[in-house]
Amino acid sequence: MPEETSFKLLIVEDDPGIATMLKAFFAPKVPNFKIAPDGKQGLELISSFNPDIIILDIVLPYVDGLSVLDIIRSNNIQTPVILLTDKRTIEEKLRGFEHGADDYVTKPFSPKELWMRVQSIIRRTKTMESTERQPTITIGNLSINPVAREVKLSNKKLLSLTKTEFDIIYFLAKRKDQAVPHTVILEKVMGYSPTSETKALVIHIANIRKKLGSKSLHSIKLLAVPGVGYKITERQV
Repeated sequence: MPEETSFKLLIVEDDPGIATMLKAFFAPKVPNFKIAPDGKQGLELISSFNPDIIILDIVLPYVDGLSVLDIIRSNNIQTPVILLTDKRTIEEKLRGFEHGADDYVTKPFSPKELWMRVQSIIRRTKTMESTERQPTITIGNLSINPVAREVKLSNKKLLSLTKTEFDIIYFLAKRKDQAVPHTVILEKVMGYSPTSETKALVIHIANIRKKLGSKSLHSIKLLAVPGVGYKITERQV
């Protein structure tokens, strides 16, 4: 990953006013960026431009944002994606994470807020790339490999997780049976400031639980600790 201000940024946004605002804001900060006005051109630029991070509107001409996510994730393109969404409910944001998004910003938004989200993901990606080799963790019938960034079941099949979901489950697995505060996960794993107000963590946790449940992984419990945060524990049979 390049230095924090020299990464490649792709913005896929069809609203001319928002696109102009973002271009004016990001141009002095990220010299290497492009804007696509629709999902079709966005997909073409993802292939040719090879961005380090993507800001993706959900409502787009030709190919909508969630379909763009489906296409790139099905092609094993793991580039971090921040969604721009008008939706305010947990259910709608959960859909975005289910399609493979890493974060979201709800319209109307401040460009500074979006810039903070971009910076936090870039920092997290750089940290992951520079971190020394960490051990594979086995918990229940899961094997979590931080080098390959894979979560395998006992039958050797992979559990499909986004970058952020993997980071969360590995962080908690390293602290098995410990109640980890919300603020610690938000700051250490997701790059938010301790005072940030966001539902992103709640949505990621819900999505991880859904994926664990879909594989009938009853040997592992991802528990909420009221007033504190979350913990992973191994169910005793």
